[in-house]
Amino acid sequence: MGIYAGHFQKNDGQILTAITDPSQANWIAIHAETCKMPVPEVQRCWSRFLMFQPDQKGNVPRMRLLQPNSPFVQKLLKQIPVTDGDQLTFQTYCNALSWLSKSSLETKVKGLYQTLFSGIVGKEQLRHLLHDLHPMQSCSAIDELSATFLKEVDKDNQGYISEDMFVAWVLSFSEEIVKSTLDFPIIPPNLTQIEHPTSYLSFTADIQDKEGLSDLQLVKVATEIATRKRNWRHLASKLGITEKDNFHLGNEHGKTKDQILNMLLSWHRACQGAPLPILQAALRESGNVDICNEVFHLSF
Repeated sequence: MGIYAGHFQKNDGQILTAITDPSQANWIAIHAETCKMPVPEVQRCWSRFLMFQPDQKGNVPRMRLLQPNSPFVQKLLKQIPVTDGDQLTFQTYCNALSWLSKSSLETKVKGLYQTLFSGIVGKEQLRHLLHDLHPMQSCSAIDELSATFLKEVDKDNQGYISEDMFVAWVLSFSEEIVKSTLDFPIIPPNLTQIEHPTSYLSFTADIQDKEGLSDLQLVKVATEIATRKRNWRHLASKLGITEKDNFHLGNEHGKTKDQILNMLLSWHRACQGAPLPILQAALRESGNVDICNEVFHLSF
């Protein structure tokens, strides 16, 4: 994504980790204001970012993100700016997702080209890229695919592909196809109401009332329950979450840990009482006394 990624790291020179952290009540609000994003979108970003298990400052080591085997994903992640300590900040993450959400189709296609290639691409470089993307294909199949792709994009038979050629080729498809492929809403239209707030004021008040229980503690609870293969739906029941809500969460989040974390985040936002003792009681009543004691450093 090349030149575009350079804008992801900070806004007007302001680096938010220098003035706040996830334990502060303004964590979501200040990211929304600085990154020029609606509060619900920042909260959605934070719920996803939590799955990378950020540290107390809200940062994630870039190496943790480079685990996917996809060469394309690795190329993309390597272009995201990081701190001097090779950490990805939540601010950078928000800016990157905001760019993906708001940019025009042409800008996204240019970013895609810069992620895949550097400068003009010849047949040999294209062949290596296609081999990385399709490692199970034979050499002859890759050669054939490379020749076909080059012929398709290089309309004037110049023997190479440039950014302008690539952009023109992609945009030659119907707008509906291109848009459906590159569309990136931060909050998917089918997301249930339980998963994000609609009011900035109610969200801000919510955060200030819930300082006793942090999102990072919820990540630890979700991780331990998933790792130990506990019945998380039993815990959800003790927290007052209905089977209907569990069904929606199960459909929208594939991995068990993700389902548990989103269940806990949704409950935390909607909780009317003091969340910390309520969660501790629910953990004990659902057969997770050991997890409760470990996460909250309790001993009886």
